Amino acid sequence: MTAERWWAPTGVATAAMATSMTALYATSALAPFLVADLGLSRTAVGAVVTVSFAVAAVVSLIAGHLIDLGGARRGLLAMCVAVLVALLGASAAPGYGWLLVAVAVAGVGQALANPATNVLVSGAVPPQRRGSAIGVKQAGVQLAAFTCGLVLPAVAALADWRVALRVSALVPLATVIAVWWSVPTVARRVAAGSWWRLSAPTGWLAWLVAFSLLLGTGLAAVNTYLPLYATQRLGLGTGTGGALLAAFGVTGLLARVWWGRWADRTAEVTVALAGLAAAAVVGILLVLSADHVWAGLVWIGAVVVGGSATAANALSMLMVLRRGKALGQASGLVSVGFFGGFVVGPTAVGWCADAGGWGAAWLVVAAVFAGTALLAMRVRSASAQPKVAA
Repeated sequence: MTAERWWAPTGVATAAMATSMTALYATSALAPFLVADLGLSRTAVGAVVTVSFAVAAVVSLIAGHLIDLGGARRGLLAMCVAVLVALLGASAAPGYGWLLVAVAVAGVGQALANPATNVLVSGAVPPQRRGSAIGVKQAGVQLAAFTCGLVLPAVAALADWRVALRVSALVPLATVIAVWWSVPTVARRVAAGSWWRLSAPTGWLAWLVAFSLLLGTGLAAVNTYLPLYATQRLGLGTGTGGALLAAFGVTGLLARVWWGRWADRTAEVTVALAGLAAAAVVGILLVLSADHVWAGLVWIGAVVVGGSATAANALSMLMVLRRGKALGQASGLVSVGFFGGFVVGPTAVGWCADAGGWGAAWLVVAAVFAGTALLAMRVRSASAQPKVAA
């Protein structure tokens, strides 16, 4: 397979992952504007993210099986339509309730993204390049964080947050065109049974789902509250808060690409999961210390978390690609855990911030990442067993 053929599907998968998370990062980057315009509490800001990922977690129960039956192209097109509707609907929402409804639609797209892109990579990228491909396509999530954090606050400052959301709708439109022209209609037909069939993970996959649950909880809190913490507690401007999210995003992007290339040179990726989760604990403690020692530590903490926890998510998806039987279904089950964390994280940490202050909130996030490191060791132990579950 030529480099051009390898990079073409990887590029589409990367754009698709960026598209799937645009609503999340747009909400996070525009959080200061939403608070000012709609009078939202920090818990209410977290609830916007929670609603979207609650839908994603539920839909993920069947999304992977649907992708196994229908193929990557249909799944990617459906994902783009869902995100487009969500962004345009949120930009026109007359109040908080309608904003919640609109953003919830993005959850459908988030649920479809990982199964569809994993199936695309599995069918179009040679085995010796799949680690790099997974790292690059998962970096699309961080590309969305970087772009939203850098562009949308500036647009909102010049116009308003509604205009900024409409600008972000160009992302799913561009991805629709890329998918339509470059991804063939090929049904996988590797799964049997009804489209609504559910199954529970077992063995190493069950532990990986639990790992993803805690990892998602911690990452969701950072994604949602890092700009708000920077502006409310550290006294930084809204543009600086957005730039902080952008720094978090670009670090995660580079880390996912680097760790993906590293994974192509090793047969076992689980060895890195615990170390990356432990590094995320250090990063969160640096973010917390910025309020007591030096505000500049928040930048170092954001870079450390971006370079560790986000890379761990990419490696977990590569593990699914290498070991799962029904790839779409296994990807969907891991996504249930990850998105479940995004359901719990924003609202729970937002409540901690409202009730006990930012210090209590960041300590909870550090504890969550510490638990993630412990689960990573259990994933490694279970994956060493010869039985493969999907």
